[in-house]
Amino acid sequence: MIKMIVCSFYNTLINDEEAIPTTTMLEIERLKKKGIIFAICTNDLYQDVLDYNRDFPFMDYIISLNGSYVYDVERKRCLFKSKLSLPNLKKVKEYFDPEKTTYYTENNSFQKITNNLEQSIYKVEVEITEEELSKIKKMNITTSMINKHGKDLLEITSNKGNMFSGIDQISLKTGISLKDILVIGANESDYSLITNITNSYRMANSCEKLKQTKAKKTLSNNEKGVEKILKSL
Repeated sequence: MIKMIVCSFYNTLINDEEAIPTTTMLEIERLKKKGIIFAICTNDLYQDVLDYNRDFPFMDYIISLNGSYVYDVERKRCLFKSKLSLPNLKKVKEYFDPEKTTYYTENNSFQKITNNLEQSIYKVEVEITEEELSKIKKMNITTSMINKHGKDLLEITSNKGNMFSGIDQISLKTGISLKDILVIGANESDYSLITNITNSYRMANSCEKLKQTKAKKTLSNNEKGVEKILKSL
């Protein structure tokens, strides 16, 4: 029995116009009335996603920054967080072009960071070359690739920060078993979700890495693929 739905945000719930179809919202409302919890996972800041929750509240949790920061929407507080270690952050600053690096705290992003911000970084995005990619093997980190604004970016988080670890924390909080969770994803950062949760779906427009998994396929984000799954529940 499905008790919680975890849906990736970009390339999944929202379409290419960055909108959630009204008919999809109605399906979410129907399932929430049945007591099903709805969680969003995103590569970006949780505040960016919360903007979609104003007029039609539907989110219970937000797994942001690739799972490095989990936000409890109802209680308006952090449920889990995992920052990048200072040694790994030092390596990032040493290895990569600062002009092509973006640092994320829990609620903001910066092109450059000062010493007082170094202990508050949850994720780093880097526009990299093939040569720079080889340097990643020297770091004890979790990485994924994302295409943003036409650029291929490497996302860097701590090993304790991934989408599945975020789900695991919510599972512990709510008492919901992993077998009662359904996940829907499209991005490389969703890989840990798709491969660790049995009830998993990938969008038709998902990245190549997800296409190699055993996840069931649904329509693309522009064809209301999420809505198709929700209607079947």
